[in-house]
Amino acid sequence: MSDRDWPNPALEADVPALECPPNVIDWIGKLPKPILEIASTVAEHGGGIWIVGGAVRDACLGLEVHDIDFAVSLEPQRMMEIFPDSIPTGIDYGTISLRGGEQFYEATTLRTESNYDDGRRPEQVDWGVSLSEDLERRDFTINAMAIDIARKVMHDPHHGLQDMERGMLRAVGQAHRRISEDGLRILRAYRFLDRGKAGVWTFDFELSEALRQNSHMLKAVTHERIWMEWLKILNGKNMAQVVEKMAHDGVLDCFLPGEWSAQHLRLAALYHPFVHDFNGLTRFALLLAESFSIEVEQSLVELKLSKKERTYILDLHERFGTLPVDSRASLRVFRAVLEEHAEQHLKLEVVLRSHKISPSMGSGSEDADAVYALLEALETLTPLKRGHDSLIDGHWLMERTGLGKGRALGRLKAWLHRLQIERDLDTSADIETALCSLHWTEENHMDWPQLQFPD
Repeated sequence: MSDRDWPNPALEADVPALECPPNVIDWIGKLPKPILEIASTVAEHGGGIWIVGGAVRDACLGLEVHDIDFAVSLEPQRMMEIFPDSIPTGIDYGTISLRGGEQFYEATTLRTESNYDDGRRPEQVDWGVSLSEDLERRDFTINAMAIDIARKVMHDPHHGLQDMERGMLRAVGQAHRRISEDGLRILRAYRFLDRGKAGVWTFDFELSEALRQNSHMLKAVTHERIWMEWLKILNGKNMAQVVEKMAHDGVLDCFLPGEWSAQHLRLAALYHPFVHDFNGLTRFALLLAESFSIEVEQSLVELKLSKKERTYILDLHERFGTLPVDSRASLRVFRAVLEEHAEQHLKLEVVLRSHKISPSMGSGSEDADAVYALLEALETLTPLKRGHDSLIDGHWLMERTGLGKGRALGRLKAWLHRLQIERDLDTSADIETALCSLHWTEENHMDWPQLQFPD
């Protein structure tokens, strides 16, 4: 981009400026045009504008930046006048969403906050023009930095860059006060410990003590907010170390069933290599393996998981401790029922049995070596000739049996579907032969096998 396209300097910050690290300079130079246009518009109207928050942190760490947020010195109503197509997404707290091409960028007016009476949100918000005061209200030093893209300088009054170099998470100002303002900052603190490929950071002493002493404040945080942060932690690359620390610090006890400081087996299981292949929901199910079903369901409801998320975890929990028989027929049924989750189920069973975890629904006697053998057998299992879909329909079956529509017809169709999968049948004639071999007229249809796992 040419110099003439670069935004003119906006209002200067009341914070000393630092030279940006080389990788941040490179990142600034690659910012999309809509961001530069937003900065230019604010500058033309006499305002100040800075990139703040996670974008600054991730840019400094050399990570991919997904969301860019602005701090501006102009009040919300004035910003909406300047950007008439903006959306007042959180205007009571000074936040509007600005359209920039096909994306939206949040812009929040510089502000000070006070009186966190409920431990969740400020009772009083005052607009300001001081970047210094705005950064002072933020949670951690690595989130209290700003970039002036027009001048290509950084503002880091709380030494977040230095903390990054030390791999340390530190609160802005007094740690106890920062945490007491918003209980969700407890979970955010643990989430920020996980730096992906860079490993796990540490808390400074003051923040570590503040987190332990104020863990009860999570009770005042809405369950939706807790779940959003907890899922991010579960999806982290170094989730095992972070969750173990949360358990030892007494934080997990605030929103999960049980006392977690003594759950050595379940915490150790998180370090198994297979766990790296699991998503956050699957890891959560693994953590809850020894909890009773009613406890699991209650916890998922309280945390406000979606119905789809709850169903996924409860289905995993119900299957814990179950294995298919080591035969081609059984493995074919197992694969047809679980589809893309078949391999994952066996890997979960390896983890459970390797760490002597006893699922609440019970567990078979097979050890981890037996499950490894099933994994190898599943991997060598050839695809079915005609796929997993049933080769016949209800009309075909009614013509050959004289059965009318009803439960018996459906159960017989399911039985034949299972035989089709077990034997890898590939024609309707093969299905008819199988039908003729069954003594279905002599048995209660409620006892007929179905295509399911576990049986």
